[in-house]
Amino acid sequence: MKKLMLLISLFSIVSKIHGQNTDSSLVVPNSIRTYTDIRLKANPYMLPIAASSIRGSYPVELSFAKTTHIVFPSRIVDFDAGSDVVIATVPDPVQNILRVKADVKGFYDETNMTVLTEDGGLYSFLVRYNDNPDVVTINISNNVIADEMATKHLGIGLSSNSSPNAYVLGGGVYNEEAVKTNCLKVSDYKGFIKHIGAKKDGLRTLLKGVYQEDELIYFKLEIENSSLMPYTLDFVKVFMRDRNQVKRTAVQEEELNVVGIYPVNNAQVPYTSRTTKVIAIPRITLTDGKLLEIEVYERKGGRHMKFKIDNDTLLRTKNI
Repeated sequence: MKKLMLLISLFSIVSKIHGQNTDSSLVVPNSIRTYTDIRLKANPYMLPIAASSIRGSYPVELSFAKTTHIVFPSRIVDFDAGSDVVIATVPDPVQNILRVKADVKGFYDETNMTVLTEDGGLYSFLVRYNDNPDVVTINISNNVIADEMATKHLGIGLSSNSSPNAYVLGGGVYNEEAVKTNCLKVSDYKGFIKHIGAKKDGLRTLLKGVYQEDELIYFKLEIENSSLMPYTLDFVKVFMRDRNQVKRTAVQEEELNVVGIYPVNNAQVPYTSRTTKVIAIPRITLTDGKLLEIEVYERKGGRHMKFKIDNDTLLRTKNI
């Protein structure tokens, strides 16, 4: 009798499970059914996220008692944290360094933060708490090769048969990889422009060439140091300004987005040495009374240089 009752109970349980599995409103994917009994509602309009579309995130440990500094290849234009346990500032003199720490001691849950830079870069971080993190200074620019290797190994990010990421900036949509490639090409081109640039304290910045492709203008700059003090370029800005300024009138200016810069790393320029820098901005023409002004800033120093470019120089632009 006991055996009969046990068989009836087992049959009842199996019947209930079978009835649930035949519910047409529930679909359990094979990959999920293999590991767990979680049920997902059917959604015929759900698109899968391909591995090639996934961008990796950097792991960061933050402390309440220690400050972490993260150096980016371009000026920081936006920051967002997933939780208020993370606080961050950008030091006023330097615009490409993020100073970040924990606002709550010993927070338990993992959170995230995202940084956008002026050159269109998007950087994602997964944040955890650690009283004594091993790493408190990170230079993202020096992580490019490791990023490519890890991305390839994980099978995420860009693949050979997918289109590179495009970023929407102030002047339009630009192909990040194409901009990098063009900057590299321009850096190898022989200069054809002379006598446009600026000098200051033993330093000289010259415009060597102007090129265009895909709605962008590329400027090839050469920085030469004849002073005994080494020079490190921090960042470059481009403005559209009035040609003539009348006294007691406001200066009309517009800062233009620097879409690309090469090389990303700002190497030091020692005594009697020179280096090449290529920047890209959205293609423009200048109306009457307007000039372009390129400003070159020194890292942790005051030897900033600036010079003007008129429309006649822009019209000498060559194709890449």
